[in-house]
Amino acid sequence: MQRLSIVLLMSATLAATSGCATRNYVRTNVKTSADALTARIDTNQGEIKETQDSVDKVDKRVSAVDAKVSGVDSRVSTLDTGLNSLKGDVQNVDQRASQAQTAAQRAGDNVNALDQRFQNRNLFNISDEKSVQFKFNSATLDKQYMDALDGIAKSLTENPDAIIVLEGRTDSTGAKDYNVKLGERRIDAVRRYLVVEKGVPVYKIHEISFGAEKPVAENKTKDGREKNRAVTMTVMVPKSDAVASRND
Repeated sequence: MQRLSIVLLMSATLAATSGCATRNYVRTNVKTSADALTARIDTNQGEIKETQDSVDKVDKRVSAVDAKVSGVDSRVSTLDTGLNSLKGDVQNVDQRASQAQTAAQRAGDNVNALDQRFQNRNLFNISDEKSVQFKFNSATLDKQYMDALDGIAKSLTENPDAIIVLEGRTDSTGAKDYNVKLGERRIDAVRRYLVVEKGVPVYKIHEISFGAEKPVAENKTKDGREKNRAVTMTVMVPKSDAVASRND
């Protein structure tokens, strides 16, 4: 009986000892796992922070790139505007150059035509010549010259081969370009009267405005200036040999 008690006591002691060892083992394992998990969490948080920092840096770089792109877009827009303006300037220059070329061509044609007219004078005889004077800075016909104009118109209509040369002039007052245009206006007044009022064919009329150039009188005197403010009308008819040559 005593032995049985001793055995039971020893069994109980072993059981108690075994239970304590198991709890200690579990506690140790749990603590180790918790420490490992904490370490992993800390590591992951560090990695997350590094990743976030990298993302922030990338965002900053992207923002910087966006700013540069916006700056480039603005410069491109400015360049486009400047290019369009430059294209407009080039077109204007081209247009002016074309106009200047046209004007030069027209001037050359006028010079050639004038040379031809004066060369043709050798083939004509002057049959009548009169002058219509104008007031200062005026291109209005004075009624006192209507008889002279009517006589010129009669000479032109009676002779089918007759032509007339109108030479417009001014005095020396004023700018050269203005005087040339004033001479042209005076010629136009004479031409319109002959064509519209008297029925003279337009093709019979040849004209040139000298302005203040080639004066018919000195501009130093009042009388000379009055004579220069005029349109000289010269009626010309072909010489007989010129007519014969044309008929051949």
